Amino acid sequence: MRLCVWMSFASGNSSRNADGTDLAGAQKAMRYHASIIKSVLFLLLLSVFVQSCASGPLLQTNFDGRESYRSADFKHIPRGTVLGLLTAAGKDGNMEYIKLLGEFVEEAIKKNRADLTVVPYWQSLSAINAQGYTAEYADMVANYASTGILDKKVLNKLAAALKVRYFIQPRLVKFEQRQSTRFSLLGLTLFKTHESQIKIYIEIWDGRGGELVWIGVADTNMANERLRAEPIAFEQVARYAVENLVKKIPEKGE
Repeated sequence: MRLCVWMSFASGNSSRNADGTDLAGAQKAMRYHASIIKSVLFLLLLSVFVQSCASGPLLQTNFDGRESYRSADFKHIPRGTVLGLLTAAGKDGNMEYIKLLGEFVEEAIKKNRADLTVVPYWQSLSAINAQGYTAEYADMVANYASTGILDKKVLNKLAAALKVRYFIQPRLVKFEQRQSTRFSLLGLTLFKTHESQIKIYIEIWDGRGGELVWIGVADTNMANERLRAEPIAFEQVARYAVENLVKKIPEKGE
């Protein structure tokens, strides 16, 4: 009988601390506050998501374009000059990017340098083939990849065939893409950062004398941040880099 009474007394006080605090009540309060915190966090995350979707990704762009070289005799390209566009150079694994780079150069010159005329790339190839210079052109492009030099004799022939004075030689040096987590909360990723980096060269060669007369270099980094950010495509960062680098080709009066 005493045992039963003692067990009843003990069980009746098991929900209290030594100071008389109600443990069950405290645990209930903690669960209540936790649910409020979770609700607030959910509303915060929902607000961030809605704002991110509404405003679009935050895009940051860093462009560093500069004139790397200009020969002593080269001041600028005269107005009305016709330019030939050579096959863009770069690593073999980036052939699709290399083709696009040439197209972007052509677009940028037409858009930003109305004082110049560029022979479309495919038209150039057609004329080169029609004149029977295909093999020589292929050899020149291959040798350029290893030496960085465009053969003067071949340039002379191409200049006559295309009726141009100068040639544009684009070169893709680097293109990289990266992804990183910008901010996470309670195991949930709030923002991801996607980065694309590109480095390109634009060279101008004199089709008569065979001299390299100008080099422009562009380093461009693009990064976007968003809850569901997507990678920055090559087309976007390359177009931006090319367009801004073409603006640095010397004009009369500089």
